[in-house]
Amino acid sequence: MKRLWIAAGLLVVLLGVSLTNAWYAQRLTGGMEEQLRQAQTCSEQGDWVRAEALTRRAYEDWQDNHFYFHTLMRHSDTDQVLRGFRAVLEYLRLQEPDQYNAANADLIAQLELLAEMEQATVVNVL
Repeated sequence: MKRLWIAAGLLVVLLGVSLTNAWYAQRLTGGMEEQLRQAQTCSEQGDWVRAEALTRRAYEDWQDNHFYFHTLMRHSDTDQVLRGFRAVLEYLRLQEPDQYNAANADLIAQLELLAEMEQATVVNVL
């Protein structure tokens, strides 16, 4: 009976760690997404300098948490986000609104999907 309780306890701990990880991933990517949306608004108003500053801040947040993302998530997904940041920053530097808008929207979607993969939903469990 003691083994059963130990196994049940381990399962509860693992569930708690998993749910905490999902919350933390959502929190991190949500902040980056918000900064990228603000940058989008700035670029639409012609404030390319502020848009680049906001995007660079989001990129720095990504880099600050690179170990976490690369350790717990698929490398192909994290690499795609890194490529997305680099493309968005280049379009900002060139002040290309059409390409920037598309690349920024794609980057925001990638970040949303990255966090969504960690959530405890029926789709992810099955």
